[in-house]
Amino acid sequence: MRTRSSFLTFVLALFTASCFAAEPESLRFAKILSDHVVLQQGKPITIWGWAKPGTAVKVTLTQDAASGKKAEDEAGLEGKADEGGDYSVTVRYVEKNPPRLQEKTLSAKADKQGRWSVSFPPAKASFLPTWVIARGDDEIALVRNALIGEVWICAGQSNMGWSGFNRKGRESGSADFPGLRYVAWEDSWYKPLDEIKRKVGWQECTPETAPRFSAVPYLFGTFLHRYLKVPVGIINVARGGTLGQTWCLRSELDSIDDKIIKTVLADYDAETAVWDDEKQVADLMKQWESDGEKAKAEHKEKAAKAEAEGKKPPRLRMPKKPGDSRSAWSPPAGLFNATVMPIRDLGLRGVLYYQGENNNFMRWTRYEHTFPKVPVSFRKAFRDDTLPFGCISQPGWGTFGIDPEVATVAEGYAIIRDVQRRALKDDPLSDMIATYPTGNSYIHPAEKLPVAEYASLWALAKVYKEPVVHRGNEFVDMKIKEDKLYLFFDQDPVVHERWKHIENNAYWQVLPCPREGNAELQGFIISGKDRRWYPAKARNAKLDNKWCIELTSDLVKEPVAARYGWANWPTGNLVGRERLPLATFRTDEWPIPEGVNYTREAKEASSAKIKELQEIGKMQALDRKIRQLQIDLPRLEAELFRGDATGQIESKLARIDGILNEFESDSWLSHQLKGHDPEFVAKLKAVRASLEGMRKK
Repeated sequence: MRTRSSFLTFVLALFTASCFAAEPESLRFAKILSDHVVLQQGKPITIWGWAKPGTAVKVTLTQDAASGKKAEDEAGLEGKADEGGDYSVTVRYVEKNPPRLQEKTLSAKADKQGRWSVSFPPAKASFLPTWVIARGDDEIALVRNALIGEVWICAGQSNMGWSGFNRKGRESGSADFPGLRYVAWEDSWYKPLDEIKRKVGWQECTPETAPRFSAVPYLFGTFLHRYLKVPVGIINVARGGTLGQTWCLRSELDSIDDKIIKTVLADYDAETAVWDDEKQVADLMKQWESDGEKAKAEHKEKAAKAEAEGKKPPRLRMPKKPGDSRSAWSPPAGLFNATVMPIRDLGLRGVLYYQGENNNFMRWTRYEHTFPKVPVSFRKAFRDDTLPFGCISQPGWGTFGIDPEVATVAEGYAIIRDVQRRALKDDPLSDMIATYPTGNSYIHPAEKLPVAEYASLWALAKVYKEPVVHRGNEFVDMKIKEDKLYLFFDQDPVVHERWKHIENNAYWQVLPCPREGNAELQGFIISGKDRRWYPAKARNAKLDNKWCIELTSDLVKEPVAARYGWANWPTGNLVGRERLPLATFRTDEWPIPEGVNYTREAKEASSAKIKELQEIGKMQALDRKIRQLQIDLPRLEAELFRGDATGQIESKLARIDGILNEFESDSWLSHQLKGHDPEFVAKLKAVRASLEGMRKK
């Protein structure tokens, strides 16, 4: 057993290491500013780093090879030509009249914390190698092979961090794009950090490195790189299983006036306070060690008993070592503090965000409050109110074709998509990027290429103002006439421009259409004032001389609301002119059932209520199917025996006969019938006799 003095030494080392606030001993750049970095074009280029407090630092930004090579020699980094070896081919870029960066040197002084910073004027994109050189107190720090281009940060959870995708072997095998650069890390901390905790490094995209890049960020980067023909830098900070709350500034979370959020924040602060107290950490570790010794002793007794009885000894189960809650997996503001805040001085073009799956699991109510704070937090961190924010919504997942009565209770993905849609609909700098057709029954679908394509089309159209179709139609208005709902849609701007000169457009020129061609329009449900949902029949129609989609249901005589694609895995099959999905939506603003788990009591109450609503939904679905069948059967008979009165009569008599037989063939129903009113039983017998009489005639 560890002695008390050595144990305390261990705890002190653990406590000290977790603070990682050592004073820098030598001149260096911020870790994100390493070899092969991409610097944002068209914005001031901020360069920062650390040195001993008070150190005078001179920073040079240059594309002059002579200046760069001289600095490399000073730093002892002179390159050597790679001669000989196997035959290989490397892609390089040929620029005609490339813009040249004028060499410039700026001065700074390290503050009391050792931090220094300079800001160079904006520069144009270029594939010319760029050097960043810092000198101070006979020291030199150097960034080599930097490029100036477009920089995007990718954040979210596992579907953003997932590296596998369909066609990966074919795609990455030809991924020779040295102008596409990638850096990735993940981390968490309870307070904002000024520097990344771990060592990170930018990588050029080659057939050897590409397989290690995350799928969506890599594919998104290649789309932009090949279209824009400029260097592209992708910063991926995604971590699997994270919640929306961890991608927010803590100050933004503190501003939310909601019981759930306040409880989560208070609980987390209490947990981290323990790890800020050296004595409490020591007590915690001591208790863990004591529990471990107790577990060993108990296991020894059980093993001896098992051996005496000739049984297999049980497994030794040691207590889990306490984890530092300050660096928990997905705490409030945690990943934002450790990955976004350390690079907030970096020039950036935009944010691509792919998260929400983990809020599906009984956490969607808090997402109503936290997700709207995500784009706000990124813009405040980078001090850019115009920073574009693209949100990739959830792919299809789970059970396909679920009844709407059940789906509208607690299909978490549908709710998450709706939260994202509503939060971003009035933000001209943001969009929800629909991807539900790319899903399957696996929560990590491998169809990532279309996801990245949809995202890159959004960026090209909305951020770079390129003339590309970037989305399907969007719902804009609903009208009610008698027992029908009429839904009106807009168009992608490029599609609108293409057809606006035609006075009488065909429906397929202005409306979303089935991806399967001339197929049934699927995915719509409608409801009356009772808020009970039914599958809707949909067709193209005109109202007030405008093309729209007409929705009806035999069972809804006074419809008031509609939804499209409301399920974890939507049945919706509508796409725009470039086969881009129609985004899921709803016309109502009715409350969504609570999905909470911030305390055990709250989770149990929420789960019980959802289970109750789901059971009601199942019964309503059965009732609806029976009622719909009663309407559909006469229609089918009329169609089958069109012009054949005898056939229709015989078919209806057969149906009556089948229903009468059910009173005898169904054991439960037959038993109930015996205890029923004798007069009713007599009436059933009379109906049977009458039916037999009609058939004899």
